[in-house]
Amino acid sequence: MGNNGSGTLVLPNDIFFSHVSESLAEGKTVTFIVKGYSMYPFFRNGKDRVCMAGYDGRELRKGEVILFRYRGKYVMHRIYGVETDPGGTTVYRTVGDGNVRGRETAVPCEIAGVALKRLTPSMKEWSCSSWSWRFLSALWMRLYCVRRWCLAVLRRIYR
Repeated sequence: MGNNGSGTLVLPNDIFFSHVSESLAEGKTVTFIVKGYSMYPFFRNGKDRVCMAGYDGRELRKGEVILFRYRGKYVMHRIYGVETDPGGTTVYRTVGDGNVRGRETAVPCEIAGVALKRLTPSMKEWSCSSWSWRFLSALWMRLYCVRRWCLAVLRRIYR
């Protein structure tokens, strides 16, 4: 924990996300700057913000972006599959938009929040429930097998 010299307090992820999780559980919406490249191109590292609402226990759909605990850490990834395990528990299969391998699973008790919208540095909003978001998300999920090449092109265009 410390000050990064710009007057901004920098917290370790586990402390930051425990506070985020508590706020979401209290029914508050939380907005924070996205860190990391796993959700590129939908969320850009250090530039875009995500606004999240607490998970209310509803059945989530393929394509939604969730914040959940996985192996002791918080992860924000997109649901690409919904299954039911033999015990009747819903299991969400997730993957980062910027990932070409590596997938995680989340069960409802591990989910802290659901993305509501993306905010750009100029504060332009893009609702995660809008037609354009859902269409492009579905298209991106279908491009999984060629994602590596798509990401390479996008990274060169939008440096």
